[in-house]
Amino acid sequence: MTARERYGESVLSPDWHGERERLVAMAEVADGTTRRVLQDLGLRPHWDCLEVGAGAGTVAAWLAGQVPDGSVLATDVDTRWLRAIDAPTLRVAEHDIVLDPLPESAFHLVHARFVLEHLPERDAVLAKLCRSLRPGGLLMIESIASFPIASGGTPAFRDAMHAVESTLAATIGTDAGWPRTFPSPLLAHGLTEVSASVHVPATGGRNASARCWSHTLTQLRPRMLELTPEVLPAVDEALRLLDRQEFFELAFATAVCWGRRPAHPG
Repeated sequence: MTARERYGESVLSPDWHGERERLVAMAEVADGTTRRVLQDLGLRPHWDCLEVGAGAGTVAAWLAGQVPDGSVLATDVDTRWLRAIDAPTLRVAEHDIVLDPLPESAFHLVHARFVLEHLPERDAVLAKLCRSLRPGGLLMIESIASFPIASGGTPAFRDAMHAVESTLAATIGTDAGWPRTFPSPLLAHGLTEVSASVHVPATGGRNASARCWSHTLTQLRPRMLELTPEVLPAVDEALRLLDRQEFFELAFATAVCWGRRPAHPG
């Protein structure tokens, strides 16, 4: 199915009144995994880093504090929430990772979280990110992955999460099944020391994950009404469940994949 629009144009738009709160809740869920994996992979104080699709800026701000002798370039198509970050090693730039060029062989680290799965041009973007690495540089990507949803024991929540997946696929071209192929995409682009892991946080108890999915369902509900109105009873029941302290389920996973550009060709 051909996407009719780009991420942020209306679906998951920064202009939606609750979008910053949604991103902050998402960061609360995901930042711990991002930091742990980067530290385990050997993040160094002198590294020059690229943070793609920086969103609310939590990773960019943290990275800036980790590289006092290096730099962080934080990019997004909308940088409204990045401009307030005060860090001497941080530079912010409006940048469309699909359309705009990147410097080649420039970065020790390139990180993109919840970006590539939303781009129909993900393979070309991945190639661009690989080229932007210095020899020996590290690429780390994180993507939402839908595969835990099928085993969910709460039918309304399971159906609502499938509706999120289908709505994002129909509107902006998201492929939440693509991360199930990790780490093959990085191997296909010639990276080495490639591996992957998966984080599946519990959603419920009014925790950050529950708030994030509540915001997501609320924002997507008008598009679901347009595309698949039959799912609305499940969506509304899922919203009620997410507001209950005693409710817990598993939603989307975060699939993490990393690899290095070879230090020497051949």
